[in-house]
Amino acid sequence: MSDRILELLKELCAIPGPVGREDMVQNYVREHLKEFSDDIRTDKIGNVIATIEGTSKHYALVAHADEVGFFVSRIDDDGFLFTKWNTQGYKPDLRLLPGQWVLIMTDSGFIPGRFCVKTAHIAGPKGKNTIPKDDEVFIDIGVGSAEEVEEIGIYVGTPVVYAAPIERIGKQLMGKSFDDRIGLAQMIVLAEKISKTPKENRPTISLVSTVMEEIGAKGAPAIAQNLDVDGVLILEIGLADDYPGTNNEVSIGLGKGPVIVIKDTQIVYSHKLNTKIIATAEENNIDIQRAVYHNYATDGFPMAAHGQPVAVIAVPCRYSHSSFEAIDPTDVENTLDLIYHFLISEAK
Repeated sequence: MSDRILELLKELCAIPGPVGREDMVQNYVREHLKEFSDDIRTDKIGNVIATIEGTSKHYALVAHADEVGFFVSRIDDDGFLFTKWNTQGYKPDLRLLPGQWVLIMTDSGFIPGRFCVKTAHIAGPKGKNTIPKDDEVFIDIGVGSAEEVEEIGIYVGTPVVYAAPIERIGKQLMGKSFDDRIGLAQMIVLAEKISKTPKENRPTISLVSTVMEEIGAKGAPAIAQNLDVDGVLILEIGLADDYPGTNNEVSIGLGKGPVIVIKDTQIVYSHKLNTKIIATAEENNIDIQRAVYHNYATDGFPMAAHGQPVAVIAVPCRYSHSSFEAIDPTDVENTLDLIYHFLISEAK
């Protein structure tokens, strides 16, 4: 992985940007895209849309700025915080929470805390062998009363995100928010590279960073209703199941190349567009993986619902929606190469 994309990824993943509070991420994206774009704007809901002019062919690259996280849902008398998940329809995976560092986003700054649960000395032999219930997992921020919590600006509805750095572990990178800061990092690198390509040798590119994808793609429809392109490429993570405890349902692994999603929970992606992308991979000796997912969705649905051909080109990722997501840098580079070669081939 190039130093450039690693730097972008570390910076992007470190920026808190939960659902509905993506402003800091979007400001970062806007600052990095504006020098390569002929036009850039932010709409009323918070989506960032940049354009690089090229030939009459027109493609959109779409990635989302928001990350999974929590909202404070209750504060008890002793100052402990209880939370609810910020995505659509999913309860928190309570197996993953105890021990995780978090940041609570107040209007005046960030308060550190940690998800806690009663440990073995209190839980006893039976309790330590059971998954905790919703009301048994809480955040400790080191205060002693509800009044102290409110004094530092934490209320019901205050957002909470994981606090975890991006680190190299063997051949991999692990950390939070690869879903979907990896898409944004790739978008910025592609903007830099495409802007250096002569105008007559590149299609027109719209670069779109959306908000509120994790709560059912609520930001994307504002873009989709006015979009008229030859194709939409969703830059996402692809769910990998190459580790113990999985049933190898989709057979997607790290280090085996970009994932082309054929179908997910909501839509079947454009066969015509996928065929072109796969042909580009073959022409450039880039290994790809094909996936059919049944617990996965993207910003692609609202784009397709407004009549646009849509494909997903994803970086395989283990342990999605956790603070320890894992990717292989070679997949990132191969995904970048595939997208770039595809776009340039479409200018012909």
